[in-house]
Amino acid sequence: MKRVLLVGGGTAGHVEPALAVGTWLLDKSSDIACEFVGTKTGIENELVPLAGLKLHHIQKAPLPRSLSLSILFWPLKFGVSIVQALRIVKSADLVIGFGGYVSAPCYVAAKISRVPLIVHEANAIPGWANKLGAKFSDEVLVAFKSSLKAGGNWASAKLVGMPVRKEIFATSNMSKSERSGIWDATYRELGLDRSKRTIFIFGGSLGAQAINKVIEQVLPELLKLDINIVHGIGKCNTLPNAAPGYVPLSYISNMAAMYIASDLVIARGGAVTCAELDVTNSFALIVPLPIGNGEQVANAQDLVAKGSAEICLNSNFTPKWLLENIGDLLSKADSWNIKKSQIATTSSVEIIGEIVLKNLGGSSK
Repeated sequence: MKRVLLVGGGTAGHVEPALAVGTWLLDKSSDIACEFVGTKTGIENELVPLAGLKLHHIQKAPLPRSLSLSILFWPLKFGVSIVQALRIVKSADLVIGFGGYVSAPCYVAAKISRVPLIVHEANAIPGWANKLGAKFSDEVLVAFKSSLKAGGNWASAKLVGMPVRKEIFATSNMSKSERSGIWDATYRELGLDRSKRTIFIFGGSLGAQAINKVIEQVLPELLKLDINIVHGIGKCNTLPNAAPGYVPLSYISNMAAMYIASDLVIARGGAVTCAELDVTNSFALIVPLPIGNGEQVANAQDLVAKGSAEICLNSNFTPKWLLENIGDLLSKADSWNIKKSQIATTSSVEIIGEIVLKNLGGSSK
């Protein structure tokens, strides 16, 4: 039995791609056991047990982004994390890292233990943990073309795309009649007027308070445009009252169906979100969260180049801006939805899975 460690914690953007690959491996090979390495506070504590995988914890040791007293204690914390990671990694046959705070100690542990390492970078701009891992990994994989421009180990990386959930990927291969059936069922379930266009707004599983606040302020004016609005406000936020044409939801249980049923999507620019928008061929307004090194803006650039998205910086996304631009966005979405076509593609999960099997020297069932 080959023991594969999936590493990536903190956010859904690191965890969901890892679980998608792990699920594929378990389905395709009877000689693989997948386990997960994360922290005690990340979303992996919710998602990994649901996937049926064993979850290991190590101490989180984020690299301080500014000069402060915390930077003096960071080497000690990082060292403790490496020691904890060594106990988990040393008996593994392969480590697959998807970034995040937990990944760097595991990459170092894999190097020390001489365990083969594969690094997958989900964002267009590589994070510091994956920059470290790329220096001594056996394979470097990227989701965005722009990552290849980072130079060094990234110039020779393999462009494999972003692993997305199989139900999301399945939409790329659906016939028009299949999509129409899902569209109709979704409108019925949500009680929406099927003669109106629908805007789908969400900010990830936890929601986006800045986006939610803008929508709250302009909702009466938006509904005058004779449209439907489905609003994923996030499970940690107070659910507003529903209204004719407005459906607020704490959590979106069927994202694939919502992408199909939407004419325009308003969302953040996380790597997973951008990958899902690309796979579903949706037209979107991306409001990037101003974090890190600007990766959410970079993540959306491929969609903009494709013609399926526009970007509004978070600082510019105001009630006034949205009301002034919503008409133009709906017109562009209409044009895109008329001309777009569904093209069958190979799943990134399958591509990465085959690379893993090759490195393990194994074969599918």
